[in-house]
Amino acid sequence: MSAAPKKSRRWMLLLLAAILVLAPGAYFLLKPSPFDGKVNALGLDLAQPDALIRSQSLSRLPPDLMRVPLARDVLTEDFVDYYEQHEQRLALSGTLRRLAYEHRLSLPERVLESVFDEPAEVALWRGGDGALKHFAVAMTRNGLARTLQMLLPLAPEVQLSTVGELRGGKARLLVLEYGYGHRLLLAARGDRVVALSDPGMLLQSAEDAAEGEEPVQDGAAAAVIARLLDMDADEVSPFAEHFALAAPSGKGHQLVVGASFYAMGYQAFAPGVAALDFSFDDQGGWRTAMLVDGAALPAGGLDGSALWSALPHGASLCALAPVAWDRLSPLAEKLGVPAEKNKAAGGLGDLFTGPATVCWYGDSRLYTPLFAATLKADVDAATAARFTTVFGAATGIGGEVEAEAEGSGADGLRLWRKQVPSVFGSGPAEERQMVPSLASSGRLVLFSPDAALVDKAVDVAAKRYPALADSLPAASKTIALLDPAPMAALLRKEVFAALPRSEETLLRNAADAHLLPRLQQLSSYPALRLVRGGEAGQGRQWQPLQWESAAPRR
Repeated sequence: MSAAPKKSRRWMLLLLAAILVLAPGAYFLLKPSPFDGKVNALGLDLAQPDALIRSQSLSRLPPDLMRVPLARDVLTEDFVDYYEQHEQRLALSGTLRRLAYEHRLSLPERVLESVFDEPAEVALWRGGDGALKHFAVAMTRNGLARTLQMLLPLAPEVQLSTVGELRGGKARLLVLEYGYGHRLLLAARGDRVVALSDPGMLLQSAEDAAEGEEPVQDGAAAAVIARLLDMDADEVSPFAEHFALAAPSGKGHQLVVGASFYAMGYQAFAPGVAALDFSFDDQGGWRTAMLVDGAALPAGGLDGSALWSALPHGASLCALAPVAWDRLSPLAEKLGVPAEKNKAAGGLGDLFTGPATVCWYGDSRLYTPLFAATLKADVDAATAARFTTVFGAATGIGGEVEAEAEGSGADGLRLWRKQVPSVFGSGPAEERQMVPSLASSGRLVLFSPDAALVDKAVDVAAKRYPALADSLPAASKTIALLDPAPMAALLRKEVFAALPRSEETLLRNAADAHLLPRLQQLSSYPALRLVRGGEAGQGRQWQPLQWESAAPRR
C-alpha cells in the first residue's frame, strides 16, 4: 500500500477527532441563552395581554368548541387532533417523562393530560410578526404544581436549571428545556403555578447580569407573577383586570381578544371597542360581547343607520368601524399631497364624522371591498378639489383622474375614477387594470377599488337599487352583517384564483376535497346580523352582542 492513502486516512482520522472534541464546545458556545433578552426586547407588558383564555379544562376546549353549530360544520376533527398532537406539547410531555424515568419519580403516565384537565387562565401576546406567540399560564390545584415540587431537587439537570428566586422571595424560578430551542420559565408557590413561554418575558438579557449573579428581572413582570401566585382561583387576575372581566364563573370557556390583536394595527378604525368576547360551554351554547370604552369612543361611533341605508344589498360581510378621524388627518400628507400640509380648515380627517362601514360582495373580490363614510357638510368646490388631489395621490402614479359632477347640494353627485395598471385587475395579461372609484352624494362618501360596487351604491342613493337597510329592523344597533352563501362564493372564487389547477394540482385537489365541502356547508346557513344590546356609557363596560336572523333579498 502506498504512503499517500495512509497519509490521507491519517488526516481524515485527525479531522474526525477534532470534530468530536470541538463539537460539544461549539454547541454550548452557539446555543442560545435561555434568557437572551430577545422576547424581553419586544417590550411585552404582562399586565396587558393581547388575548386571554379562561377555561375550566384546557383539554376540553377544542372538542367543546366543536359543539358550537357553526364551528362544528366549518371545522373538522383535525382541528382537535392538531392541538392534542402538537409537536411542542409532545416534546414537553416527552421531557417530563424522561425526567421522571431517569430520576424514578412517580409522575402520572399522562402527566400533561392531568395538567390541562384543570381550570386555568392563558394570557397571550403578539410576537414580532403580529401573531400570538408568547403566553403565560396561571393554574391552581394543578398537577404541574405537584410535578414542580418533585422536580426542584433535580436542578441543575441537563434540561432543568434554576435561575434564582422571584423578586421578593415569592417563589423559586426554574427553566425547563424541551424540544429544540423551546424553554418554559416556571414559578410555583403552594398550589399555584405560573408558566411563561419564554424566560425573556421576565428575565433581562444575560449580558446585563454580572458573572455568577442571577439574571436581572423586569420589575413590572415580577410584580404580575407575584400577584398570580398569591391569588386564589376565584379572584380576578391581572389579566382579567386588563379586560374589565369579573371573577371566573367556573363554567365553560371564554376567549377574549383585544383591539391590539383583532384590529391588526388599525386601531384608528376601532377606537372605543377595546375587546371582543366569545364564550361557550360543553353543550353547544355560546354568547358574544364587546368591551366598549366610552371615553375613547367617538360620538355616534356605533350608530351606522345612515350608512346601512346607503349600501347595496347582497353583501357577503359588512362591519361598522367607529373611526377616530382625527388620527387619520396626517394620512394625506403621508400620501405625498403637499397642499394638505398647511390647510387652515384642518386635516382631511376633519371633514368626516360618525363611523364608517366596509363591505365585501360575492360578485367582487376579497381585495376590493366597498367603504362608506359620512361628511360633516355637503361637498363644495374646495372640498371637491381636495378629494381630487388626495384620490389621485392615493391611487398611485400614472393615469388621469376623471371627475364628474351632477347636481349640487344635498342632491349633488360627484364621481372620481382612475384607470390603474395592476396584476389584480381585469383584461389581457399585459394590459390588466383596476378602476378605483370615489363618489360623494350629499354627505355620503363611497370608495372601492372596484368601480362596479361604487356604481351600485350610487344607484342605491338614486333609489334604483335596494339597500342593505331594507332588511334591518334596527339599523342603528347593527354592528355587522354576515351572509354565508355569498361569503362562501367569494372564498371559493379566491381559492380558485390562487390555486389554478394547471399550476397547483396537488393543493387544488386538496382544496377540492377538504375546503370546498366546508364552504358548501357554510353556505347553508341563513344570513345573520350582529346587534349590540346596550348603549355606550362613560367607562369601560361589556355589552352583549346578539346574533339575529337577517333575510336579505335574493
